[in-house]
This record gives sequence, C-alpha cells and structure tokens, in this order.
Amino acid sequence: MTDDQAAQARVPQPLPYLEITNQGYATLAAQTFTIEEPKSGTLVLRGPCPRCNAVIDVPVVSGIVRSFRLFSVRRPSGKNSAASHAEPMMCTCEDEHAGRPKDAYGCGAYWTLTLSRQDP
Repeated sequence: MTDDQAAQARVPQPLPYLEITNQGYATLAAQTFTIEEPKSGTLVLRGPCPRCNAVIDVPVVSGIVRSFRLFSVRRPSGKNSAASHAEPMMCTCEDEHAGRPKDAYGCGAYWTLTLSRQDP
C-alpha cells in the first residue's frame, strides 16, 4: 500500500443521505448548539449536525420567540413549560451525501430542540 492509498483509507467517507431521527440527536444538539440573536425576533441556532457533524445555521423566526429576550437550549425532557417552544430542526448542510434527492438538503437527520426563556 502506498502512502497515498493509506491516507485515503484513513479519510472517513461521507454518510449516505438517510431521513432519520434519534433521541440522541436532540440531546447532542442541546449540548453543542449556540444561540445568537442578530436582530430582535430572529434567532440563529448554530452547531454541528448530530449525525454528519457539519456545522449548520438554523434561523428561527416566530411570534413566540419574538417575546423572549434571553434564551437557552434545553435538553429534551418531554415537558414544555409555558415559556418554552419546541423547534423542529433538520440538517441543512451542503456536504455531499450519496443518495440525497436533488431537491433536498443535508444528510437527512432531523430532531426537535426545546427553546426556553432564561431569567437574567
């Protein structure tokens, strides 16, 4: 085996496109995603996709979110308080994933994060 062949063997291959969810995706995203508020009423959730690890930005604009000033991403607990909002998310990366439909984005992973208001 040449050095080039050995280097290619160590490079991980991209995951194929697969529409899939897993409770672990939400847990991992809650631990790794950050929240920015570039302007009032608009949030951007940023972090690595829990399936393919590509860094993605997910804009969130909603009437519920507009009323919040400080935010956090909570680990999924199955309970939502009146001051929380369940946000469906999906990978939107532009990385290559074999088998991805022409009109689709990402690797196919999807999950739900709970956004909740933080008291200052």
